[in-house]
Parts: sequence; C-alpha cells; structure tokens
Amino acid sequence: MEKNTIRARQNVYSDLDFRFTINPNTGDIALKRDAEAVKQSVQNILLTGRGERPFNPTFGGNLRAYLFENFDAVTEAAIKNVIINSLRNHEPRVKVDNVIVSNLDYRNALRISIDITILSPEQTTDIVEFVVERLR
Repeated sequence: MEKNTIRARQNVYSDLDFRFTINPNTGDIALKRDAEAVKQSVQNILLTGRGERPFNPTFGGNLRAYLFENFDAVTEAAIKNVIINSLRNHEPRVKVDNVIVSNLDYRNALRISIDITILSPEQTTDIVEFVVERLR
C-alpha cells in the first residue's frame, strides 16, 4: 500500500521586486520570496506617508515627518512607537522584537534597524535596515 505524503509549499510568501528587475530566465519581473518579500513589505509600509494611499488614510509609518524634528529621547520613543504600531496594524506576518533608531544629523537622516520574527512555519528572525532621508 502506498503512503500519501503531504508536502508544504517551498515558498510561503512572494511578492514583486519593487526594483522591477527582469528575471533573465523568464523575461518577467523578478519576484522576492519568503523573508525578502516580508522585509520589502516592512520597508514599504514604514516609508509610506499617511494619506499617501488613496482610500486608506491610516496606512503607513510616516517616518519622513520626523526628519526635521529635534532628535532626543522623546522623538526616538515616538518613532519606535510609530514603527511598532504600523507593523502591528498593517503587517500580520511579522512580530517586532527590537527597534533601533540612530540620528544621522550630518545628512539630516535617520537610520532604522528593526529586529523582526517572521511568522511562518520556520519562525525565522531577521533584521530590516534602511535610511530615511529627504527625497530632494
């Protein structure tokens, strides 16, 4: 008698690569998979300004609003709170473990480093790092 085996999907999460690079094998837009897809989503949520998405005014982290604030302990705590709440509300695939905000005042920017646990069957941990700076 033959046993039926159940196999899980190899890739739990997938998304388009926002750099819109071309997959050399298929000619299609490349995909991000698993941890890379989730990390891209986290960065996209946090860099989106509130009101920037039509019909969804509460979406986004609005981190660029903090670029011209005096950076002190209160501002740092507010940024951490915004990051945690934005990801809790808009990204159910992650749990935030730690947030580190560094002031790059010489270039009027903020360096954000977020330790996350990706809530997939493997429960992997990863770090999302990016810099928030002026667009022009």
